[in-house]
Amino acid sequence: MYKILENLATEGLGQPSELSAYVNCEIGFIDDYRIIDVRVLPEFDMPSSFEYKLNIMRVASYLGLGEKVVICCSHGMNRSNAIALGVLVQHFKMDFFKAWELILLRVPVCTIISTNIIALTDLFKVKFP
Repeated sequence: MYKILENLATEGLGQPSELSAYVNCEIGFIDDYRIIDVRVLPEFDMPSSFEYKLNIMRVASYLGLGEKVVICCSHGMNRSNAIALGVLVQHFKMDFFKAWELILLRVPVCTIISTNIIALTDLFKVKFP
């Protein structure tokens, strides 16, 4: 598990790569961090902005209750970190590029693919310098 903040982390749960529905998502805890399973998001295709907003909201709702959250995808490299980036920007009000830099610093396996970065920049109306 890679801690980005004291109450926010990312991790990989293994297969399957994409779940068919949210009802199949892993529930429970890793250590004292509540699991938010985002394997339901497409691995390589761009999820809809609704899917991003829904998963960011899922994480933010537990953070708002004072819980620690670990966002999990298959390998903890792409989708989990993309959602963590969205959470840092929306919930923690961080600058997009500073949040991305923080994730790259704290999660050495992070490889958010370009489709997720593009979708997040569109969602948050961010322009590259």
